Amino acid sequence: MTKAPQLPESQGTDDQVDADLFDYAAIKAWLGFIWRSVGRHRVVAAVTFVLVLGLASFFSWVVPKKFESTTTLLANRDDLMAQLGNPHRMQSFDMDGPTRAAQEQVLSRQNLEAMIKSTNLIEHWDQNRHPVLKLKDKLFGEAPADQKFDNMVGTLEKRLNVFTGPNGTVTITIYWPHAAMARQLVETAQQNFLEMRHSGEVNAIGEAISILELRAGEAQQAIDESIENVQKVAEERTKGGKEKSPKPAAPVKPKAATATTETPQQELSQLKFLIRNKRRAISDLEEFRSRRLTELQGQLAEQKVIYSDSHPVVLDIKERIEAMQKESPQIQQLRRDEEALIEEYKSRGGKDVNANAEPGSARPRNVELELDNVLRDVLPDLRDDPAVTAARDQLRMATARYQDILMRIDAARIELDTARAAFKYRYSVVRPAQTPRKPVSPNVPLIVIGGFLGGIIFAFFASAAIDTFRGKVVEVWQVEKKLGIPVLADIRQV
Repeated sequence: MTKAPQLPESQGTDDQVDADLFDYAAIKAWLGFIWRSVGRHRVVAAVTFVLVLGLASFFSWVVPKKFESTTTLLANRDDLMAQLGNPHRMQSFDMDGPTRAAQEQVLSRQNLEAMIKSTNLIEHWDQNRHPVLKLKDKLFGEAPADQKFDNMVGTLEKRLNVFTGPNGTVTITIYWPHAAMARQLVETAQQNFLEMRHSGEVNAIGEAISILELRAGEAQQAIDESIENVQKVAEERTKGGKEKSPKPAAPVKPKAATATTETPQQELSQLKFLIRNKRRAISDLEEFRSRRLTELQGQLAEQKVIYSDSHPVVLDIKERIEAMQKESPQIQQLRRDEEALIEEYKSRGGKDVNANAEPGSARPRNVELELDNVLRDVLPDLRDDPAVTAARDQLRMATARYQDILMRIDAARIELDTARAAFKYRYSVVRPAQTPRKPVSPNVPLIVIGGFLGGIIFAFFASAAIDTFRGKVVEVWQVEKKLGIPVLADIRQV
């Protein structure tokens, strides 16, 4: 017979009782109850510990891994070449910002769809999917192809992040379950961004030049009409003499075009310029990819000296070379645009696309010489006639407008050549994309340690819960608490 442990009696004054906010004796008794419950239910504690630890390990295996791959571009505002090429150019720092709308361009629907198609992302996703998810697809069925494609676009949009820094940096980051594909997606996004910027800038200037070319054709037509008007007025004044002073003749209105009228030559010239602009853009993008391909081949030759052909570093560079050799979506789109323009050019009566210029293209004109030829047979005293003078003033206005358009076309062509030459210096890759070595999530060691500690905690509480819900008295302090009488002795079986 041993003396039973007793709960300490509360002694002291009322102030001491009020000072104790917690019943430390009860807390100690309950902690001891939980601790000793494991000894009473060893099997339950062991099963609970193994179950929690197994669930944590299974969770770390089932949860898709996320590999992080990042690339950083440094965008330089190269104003020197633009100022040298066109000193009168108006600078707009908001519109010329090299990082402007970078996030919108990379995360656009068109770009994401192009990335999925160029990398065969859906096929790669199905081949490397987790076995548990493959089992789910077999049990519940796979989604349709169009829905799967839309889901992939949404997934790629959520996991692809684009940040623009204050110092002109563009950082593209992705979190993806497969390490090599994460690097390939980031490189594809980077390459597409550069090509979209190049083609966007070049095409915008080219479209502006084509519009100016069309306006120049209209200005040439206005000059021709003004010269005809001068000739008509001069002939009328020569025949009519000086008896009357008629009002200046109104300019000859252009004839209305009919359905059978041939397309003006300036439109053919405009189409030809757009075709050449598309070809030049394709050539620039191919040259840009060729330089990058040459760099990768040089890196491959260097790594082969150090590593074997089956080394992961060598295989990684080979995959990059294969991806770079594929034609980008931007080049494919430019080729489709070129083919459409050629078809339109031929349908409008164009003959040779590779010819130097069309008859209606904008070119300098010696209007004064043409006017002298028109007024050659006019009497000298009629040259200062008010009607002839008014017609000549109208011709001068048309000529001034035409010369202004020619100057703007020349400035735009200089801007176009400058933009093409300066693009190679505008963006530089300061942090190339690398294949990640280990996933950033889930943290397997942390999950296992958490499962181990959680298994211990749940083992204690599961054992204590059995004694609590059964309602049995298993310890002495429970008798004293329920009956309110002290226990004199505790007799245990030996």
